[in-house]
Amino acid sequence: MFWKKKKKKKEQKAVQAAIGKTEEFPEESGITVSFTGMGAKVRIGNAQHIGDRGGQEDSFGFSDLSSQEIIDSKGICAVLSDGMGGLTDGRKVSEYVTARALSFFEEWDIEQPAWPQMETFIKDTNREVCEAYSRDGKPGAGATLVFLAVLNDRAFWCSAGDSRLYLLRRGKLYQMNEDHDYKNQLLGRYIERDGTTLEQAFGDAQGSALASYMGCPGMMTYECSVRGLPLQNRDRFLLMSDGVYRALTEQDLLKREGESPQKMCEHLIGDAEAKQMPGQDNMTLLAVEYQWEEPSAPETEEREEEK
Repeated sequence: MFWKKKKKKKEQKAVQAAIGKTEEFPEESGITVSFTGMGAKVRIGNAQHIGDRGGQEDSFGFSDLSSQEIIDSKGICAVLSDGMGGLTDGRKVSEYVTARALSFFEEWDIEQPAWPQMETFIKDTNREVCEAYSRDGKPGAGATLVFLAVLNDRAFWCSAGDSRLYLLRRGKLYQMNEDHDYKNQLLGRYIERDGTTLEQAFGDAQGSALASYMGCPGMMTYECSVRGLPLQNRDRFLLMSDGVYRALTEQDLLKREGESPQKMCEHLIGDAEAKQMPGQDNMTLLAVEYQWEEPSAPETEEREEEK
């Protein structure tokens, strides 16, 4: 019995050692950025694991977190793109989509509505990927996209494919975007009463196949938030590739709620890898937490005296 426990501990250490951070932050707990004059800040974390695949096809990035000028004028953004392993050049496309999203954020005009700009970015990027890789109207390479921007007290996002954006708020988890897969298309047809049954929608063998993604010729399905989400204190967003959410349950995700964004990412990727699921896909997880800064002790005392 004692030997088995030691073996399990060794396996857990090996799992943790394999978890990488593409974005190296100066603090163990991640990085914190503040919105000047707002009394609000954002904490960030990230982690990756290759899983059982021969290469890492997930890509991700953050906007410039070292420039207070950019943070105050535009906020921050996080982006994740999962290259499609069934097509060639998945890694190249995911890197391109990520770089394109970060460039889009730099050009973002905050004086104008966000959703038309995000829509143009998605359409333009999809066309560019198709022109580079598709042949005779058939897809040659593709990648998912989930993009999140936080400016002052609102969050905006856009997505295509099946990488997910979750909001963790007060102990509850909300999926903010839709999986653009064949199953959801069938469910839409069922709702429209075109003869598709629920059994067909949930039982189709191709249900998890993507119906829309970056690089999809004739792409019709994507999402852009229209007004943005008003943020509440301690709201935490999770951006993840399907390798993460297919391995972890909602309860698995919630049990790490009390940890820092960086530790949450590292531990959840470790939790997924420890399950040793056959054919484990690449895993990438980003966390972005919004919070009001706590008042200092002197300020608190002054307010008490005023009362």
